[in-house]
Amino acid sequence: MTNNAPKNPAVAVLGALAYDRIATIQTPFGPNGPGLNCKVSATTEHMGGCGGNLAYHLGGLQQSTLLLSVSGSDDIRYQAALRSYGADLCGLYKDTNASCATAYILTDPQGQQFTAFHSGPEVAPAVWVQHLESIGSKLTDCRLLLCAPFPPELMRGTMAFMHEQNPSALVVWAPGQFTDQMDAGMLNACSTYANWLVVNAHEARHIRAQAPEIFLSKTTIITDGAAPIEALLGDGNIRQYPVEKFTPVVDPTGSGDAFTAGVVSQLLRNTTQPLTYLDAAIEAGTVLARQCLGHHGAQPADLEP
Repeated sequence: MTNNAPKNPAVAVLGALAYDRIATIQTPFGPNGPGLNCKVSATTEHMGGCGGNLAYHLGGLQQSTLLLSVSGSDDIRYQAALRSYGADLCGLYKDTNASCATAYILTDPQGQQFTAFHSGPEVAPAVWVQHLESIGSKLTDCRLLLCAPFPPELMRGTMAFMHEQNPSALVVWAPGQFTDQMDAGMLNACSTYANWLVVNAHEARHIRAQAPEIFLSKTTIITDGAAPIEALLGDGNIRQYPVEKFTPVVDPTGSGDAFTAGVVSQLLRNTTQPLTYLDAAIEAGTVLARQCLGHHGAQPADLEP
């Protein structure tokens, strides 16, 4: 566990840390992805993973974070960057016998992405809960938990722990790439502790197919690329927000995390009545996502080889 941080961050962020290796191809993907053989551009390496991306964007908005994540023996560069973002690292669980997660990301000319992911260190749910117990007082001080993609049992365990330790905290769940790995039972077990849900259209379709009742009691924000953003409200109303076309798109990597960070930055203005800031949250998320589309990598600085 690492401890070098500002005092009392308002938001706890659960999510992965990864080193992203990013490349583009000149031929559009087929129905099953990039195919067996494809020529790629020179690769660049960036810091990535949803947890790190969110800490980066929230730090840029002057919101320090309590980062809840797992790292490996090669995290020195990443820790230095996280400290520069103002992140509290006492929630970082380090496994010195493993390497950090790595993502290999290909983008085609149409902006479609194919990602192969090495998940990095694995932590048993019971060990993770013990880790959370060691920083319980820090979590009690947080007004919001942002639960980004992480192994489902650890997402559920973290939200449940937060509900027990700090029941007044607003919980925003963005299950991301783990959504379609969860059946109805796990989706409902996680959503029990969430107040808001942020998903893309693909993830929303999976939830509708498996556990549509989830949408009846949450404020749910659904993004769909350049299509209008939908906000499904707990009272059954739906709000739509047009998305202005952005060109040129340099790299879509991490734009979803940027959007979520922008949303959360506004919800923090009033975590007891967050719906008051829904319009501002969508606007802030859109602005941050557009900025992210304009540079390579979710966190733009290249890593030195």
